[in-house]
Amino acid sequence: MGERRHDPGDSNEVDNERFWAVDYTAHPMLDPEFASRSSRLLHFARMTFERMGNGEAAYCHETARLLQPLRGLVGKTADCQEHLQQIARYFRETDVYIDGAIGLLPPESREHLKTSATITRSNDLRELLDMAFKGAEPLQRFEAQRKLYLAQLLLDIDHSRHIQDGPRHMSYFEDLLRETLWRHTHQVHELEIGFHLADDGDSIEYTSRPNADDQLWKFQSFFLEMPHGDRKISLDILYYNCRFKRSVQPISFEIIDGKRRVLERERWRGMQRHRNGSILSKMIRRGINNPDEIADIIGAMFIVNDEEGLNDLLTLLDASIGNPFGWRNVTDTFRERLDGSDLNRHSGKGFRVFKGDVDILIPGVRENDPPYRFQVEIQIYTLESYLRTVCGAHEASHQALKERQFVYGLVPMIFPRQVYGADWLRLD
Repeated sequence: MGERRHDPGDSNEVDNERFWAVDYTAHPMLDPEFASRSSRLLHFARMTFERMGNGEAAYCHETARLLQPLRGLVGKTADCQEHLQQIARYFRETDVYIDGAIGLLPPESREHLKTSATITRSNDLRELLDMAFKGAEPLQRFEAQRKLYLAQLLLDIDHSRHIQDGPRHMSYFEDLLRETLWRHTHQVHELEIGFHLADDGDSIEYTSRPNADDQLWKFQSFFLEMPHGDRKISLDILYYNCRFKRSVQPISFEIIDGKRRVLERERWRGMQRHRNGSILSKMIRRGINNPDEIADIIGAMFIVNDEEGLNDLLTLLDASIGNPFGWRNVTDTFRERLDGSDLNRHSGKGFRVFKGDVDILIPGVRENDPPYRFQVEIQIYTLESYLRTVCGAHEASHQALKERQFVYGLVPMIFPRQVYGADWLRLD
């Protein structure tokens, strides 16, 4: 298969150049020119490849080093077949991830980006390294290199203690809420809201008596009465959800019984074993090469009626969870009246949210271990501001945000212009 290299045909040369300009500092192995640039990292990769060529015993040892602590390998014979099978699973996950990314692009672009059969058939570490360094054509070399690197990131995610402990941390946080916030629940009821974009193109009109043309969102609401100091705070929490980023389910829109409903659907559905697609995407987009640096592994979202309810909820949360002065990275687009783009460069201007990380102290794993902290990203919306994110016609919609994050944050990194050209994608 020949190299697919084209000159960009878009007349907007400045925008094209900005779009395709990529900083590979955090992810040098996604650089199509990685193997031709002199670097220490390239030197390490070549040394590993050379060691793997010193017979099957050496190859087995190198693969074992990826999966097992080195001290446990001294004087032992590695279970080569088992290790090769484990690594092959990561390579297959990488193929699923790339196929899923291609599936998010316009149909006319997909065939152009489809990974070559030679690469998808190979799930062997040594063979892929050989193609990355010695492949006959640039396309094959890059796709082998990309598969190797993305598989390594997936392996790093699985080896992250920060992520391994995620389910334990989420369970502890949810127990904490049950002991503090939710024990003051007086009423739980189901609500269905109909909503649509108002004529001004910005605000959302909504009602508990939906019209035939409205989009629909059904959710569970909690009414709390909780003492705070010398007063009692009464609060409707319209919706609550806590998620572990490994199993995040993005919002989607489905037609059910002829009605447009807001649902949650898995994006990287084919990644059955690891389900790390969301984490992998964020690492690539944000220039993160260490999964321990991702702050929002645990996220909690609350929806209240209005800004007064937001203030009451913050008062209760601050008294119930975390520790004094435990908030950081706080952004409040309600109070500060910032544009959503000030929170995230891909967000729409009408995006409104309170967002912050709160420290939660948890007992050590063993009896005498000191407590340690983990972070939960708290997001609080008013009902109207949240409906903006699930209204497909609004510029602040979550679906539009994810599309912009994918196109602008991922596409230039995993489908670089130097290899695939540029005329397969219309930036408008």
